Amino acid sequence: MTYYHHFGLAREPFGTTPDPEMFYKTLGHEDCYERLKLAIHLQRGLAVIIGDVGYGKTTIKVALLQELQRDDTSEIGIINNPRDCRTDVQFLRAILGQFGVIASGRSGLDLTTDFLRYLEAMHLARRRVLLVIDEGQNLDGSRLEILRAFLSFETPTEKLINIVIFAQPELEEKIVRKRNLAQRVGMDHKLNPLNRRDTAGLIAHRLAIAGRSATAPPIFADDAIDVIHERSRGIPRAITNFCADCLVEAVFLGRGDVDGALATDVISRRVFTGTADERAELVQTRMPIGPATMAMAWPRQERQA
Repeated sequence: MTYYHHFGLAREPFGTTPDPEMFYKTLGHEDCYERLKLAIHLQRGLAVIIGDVGYGKTTIKVALLQELQRDDTSEIGIINNPRDCRTDVQFLRAILGQFGVIASGRSGLDLTTDFLRYLEAMHLARRRVLLVIDEGQNLDGSRLEILRAFLSFETPTEKLINIVIFAQPELEEKIVRKRNLAQRVGMDHKLNPLNRRDTAGLIAHRLAIAGRSATAPPIFADDAIDVIHERSRGIPRAITNFCADCLVEAVFLGRGDVDGALATDVISRRVFTGTADERAELVQTRMPIGPATMAMAWPRQERQA
């Protein structure tokens, strides 16, 4: 039995992978998601989503791709990290490879020409072309210039390609310095931390998706949510990590709920969260963990690994 069965759940509620089903659309995330879909539909060209680490960029990306891949009128290419390409030519080849374009030459000009021909063919076939770039803060000046060149491929009525960049804030200044590129941004959005209400909503949503009944008593008390929100600073990834830790700790203690004291204990003990003094004090007071609770916390196959 895994730890979440202890709480009557059917699946992991606070996993670390970007599961679209777990996507909780706060007002800011909903606005970003819907505006992004509209920008793609209207062929606005370049869309830029900015957010710090853990703010939900990848979750939005995965949810968007899942929805778009159900649309058989789109061709989608994904560059997960521009830094994986050591040269600009490798960057171009990676893009062409995502769309199945066979290069006719070796130079950057040859590859760009090949891609333009592909875009023109897709336009005639009424196929939309979308290039998604993650970790966009790793784009340097020359690669931003390549993307700017792609965005110049257009008809009198529409762009031949949509480009969506998900990036950390460092990209902002890079784009601002390139006025020709900045003027081609058709949609941008900056993700912000969650407020306290959205933190509570995210926790409730994930528990509901995992199978928690709406009529069951709350697992996380209000004061626990207060602690989690304050210590996470409203960052979605930190919220889910803290919640997962709290549930595992509750299993260890034989509890079916999480209150503020337990949440404070767990979060303060985290190596990269609590202070050194907090961790030292809590090591002295923490209850011992027996084999029975350890067995409940991790699935059998994980224990055998």
